[in-house]
Amino acid sequence: MLRSSPTIAAINSRPWKEWLGRPYSIAFRLAWRNITRDQVRLVIAVVGVAFAVLLMTLQMGLLIGFATTSSSLIDRAKADLWIAPRGAKDVDQAGQIPERQKFLALGTQGVTSVESLIVRFAVWKRPDGGAESVIIVGIDPSAGVLQPWNFVAGTPATIGLPEIVIDKLYSRKLGVTQIGQTVEIMGRRARVVGFTSGIRTFTQSPYVFTSLSTARTLSGVPDEWTTYFLVRAERGANLSRIRTALQLALPSTDVWTSKGFSWQTRVYWLLTTGAGSALLLAAVLGLVVGLVIVSQTLYSATVERQEEYATIRAMGASDRYLKSIILQQALVSGALGYILGTAAALVIAWIAQGGSAALLLSYQLILALGVVTLTMCVAASLLSIRKVLSVDAASVFR
Repeated sequence: MLRSSPTIAAINSRPWKEWLGRPYSIAFRLAWRNITRDQVRLVIAVVGVAFAVLLMTLQMGLLIGFATTSSSLIDRAKADLWIAPRGAKDVDQAGQIPERQKFLALGTQGVTSVESLIVRFAVWKRPDGGAESVIIVGIDPSAGVLQPWNFVAGTPATIGLPEIVIDKLYSRKLGVTQIGQTVEIMGRRARVVGFTSGIRTFTQSPYVFTSLSTARTLSGVPDEWTTYFLVRAERGANLSRIRTALQLALPSTDVWTSKGFSWQTRVYWLLTTGAGSALLLAAVLGLVVGLVIVSQTLYSATVERQEEYATIRAMGASDRYLKSIILQQALVSGALGYILGTAAALVIAWIAQGGSAALLLSYQLILALGVVTLTMCVAASLLSIRKVLSVDAASVFR
């Protein structure tokens, strides 16, 4: 009988006043025995919380991953300011600006260098005759303002004329099997001289890195035009003042700070496009559904033990003591579920590294969802406490 009712046995084993002298340690022991006595109920509660945590983590990880991917060119560039064609909303889609305006930018006080950057969509012809959309990124490899990163074969120095670098993630999609392979872009030939790893794009049109001259040839951009100017300022210079001066010197363009253009690109893709809006909605729904599952699971697990709490109240426990037990039960169940769900999410993120979907699980996100999960555990326990305290303690003797 004592083995089947550990809560009552624990209470009867010592004088009640002695229990009240150590309320927090005893309350935790009671909470732990309550949730571990019925292992099936414990598994259901922990799995429910784990599934909710997994859902929230994956959805938020996808949202952050795609947002980061959409602005990766900007974030990787060693530029303080971006001079873009008027009305450019994101880094992948923009008009053109005259190359001669580079000299106006160079003449601005506080500017140390200005480099051209070409970003244009193009058509890639696969070996089997199919076609894929790609984004040509024309850079000056010797300048070092923007270069391909995460090389697994080749180096920036290998980029010449007419040579290109693509990411391994898209090699099968583009029909590329090896270094040195000759491909066709916009009816012109180029040779693959390098592979990178993990450079994704939000549009799923792969980036094709090449030199400025090759980019002009492949994309059809004339020598006297470019897409962006990447500006580097003197160390410690006032970027706001330089930006204002550049805007006055080049009134037909938009001048952005790197951080500002990065956020503009993320907002554009996530809030003003169908794909981004769907992803954002899915992340919000995943968060809401996960919170509901956590709350409902822990609320049900607590309410199902009403008779046990009624017994403790009948033996003289205060409402505050009962609240402590219920709260600790919810936190323990929530913590176990959070650990299990987070571990599963990390495994899935590791498996997804080789896929085109960007799943980014930063430690900030994991910690934030841990706080959210435990907060919902507390909220669920507060709701269930009202239900438990409404039970008549005398009902246990009926």
